[in-house]
Amino acid sequence: MQVGPEATELREFPLPHVGPDSALLKVEAAGVCGSDVGSYTRWGGAPRILGHENVGVIMQAGNAFARRWGVGEGDRVAVEEYLACGHCEHCLRGEFRHCAETDTFSNPGALRYGHTPITTPPALWGGYSHYLYMPASAVLHRMPEHIPAEQAAMALPMANGVEWAVVEAQTGPGRSLVIMGPGQQGLSAVLAAKAAGADLVILTGLARDQRRLEVGGRLGADVTIEADREDVHERVREITAGKGVDAVVDTTSAPASAMVPLAIDLVKRKAGRIIVQSLGGTISAFPIEKLARKYITLKPARGHSYASVELAIQRIASGKYPLERLATHTFGLSDVDLAIRSVGGSGAPGAIHVTVLPWQRES
Repeated sequence: MQVGPEATELREFPLPHVGPDSALLKVEAAGVCGSDVGSYTRWGGAPRILGHENVGVIMQAGNAFARRWGVGEGDRVAVEEYLACGHCEHCLRGEFRHCAETDTFSNPGALRYGHTPITTPPALWGGYSHYLYMPASAVLHRMPEHIPAEQAAMALPMANGVEWAVVEAQTGPGRSLVIMGPGQQGLSAVLAAKAAGADLVILTGLARDQRRLEVGGRLGADVTIEADREDVHERVREITAGKGVDAVVDTTSAPASAMVPLAIDLVKRKAGRIIVQSLGGTISAFPIEKLARKYITLKPARGHSYASVELAIQRIASGKYPLERLATHTFGLSDVDLAIRSVGGSGAPGAIHVTVLPWQRES
């Protein structure tokens, strides 16, 4: 568990009581999200168990909980990070990410896996643990048994790729897009876009991302660009014969103030779409007229819908894609610090998607 900025320790907790409307998950695997890297450096003042990309087996389930999700003890499931109310307009549409009960930015008391402190009973609110508590508000997806644990833990980042590149960017046959950033989110977006039938997928990264760009090519990227060695704007103009692309999906950690103006230039066609994950920075002279004349839709990326997770699991389960190239590292609980730093680039080299396996024996 995290006990301070970039500080973890192992701690034991009693297993919670499981009532009729709750359940207990034996965690099999927990993916390390890029957002964990930023969260690890921040300190909210109370210890917490990180880990929100969780897969496991239901160890115990109350009757009402089991009935709601059609599951039973021994079933393998993926658990979304959102612990939503379940009855607001957003939840009823499967858009749990927009529910106020799980919005940690506007609701200080929001429950969310990987965020909620251990001071909130029963403490087990993160996947870097042997067990995870599931209240009535938990959101589940059945996980096929044949999927390896490291790939099963990709369900949520893959769902982000589906949501951003397909649902939000409206990618499909005849459409083209640029995906900025070859991390696990960007590579998931590449896979999702090509699986949806996109005609042209361009993936950008940096020279140091050569291996990730190669993996992007294996997942379906038609062209890769090293942004620190090539002019992205000119290369896209060249590739598209001056037409530009239909959409841009930014999955980088660069400030939005730098990425949004570039994305606006890359979208040449009318009614283009820009999806931006990056935040930060201020644009003193925002090109609003260019945005308006191109009739571009600019949207921030925010998580995934229930439907996108279901589609992501189908993609993983199909076995059609070389996902083993994304699953680069696994660590046990005593090495959570190294797992997070590896995703951030300061730990084990070559990391793309890193998985914590709580029951893995330490070497």
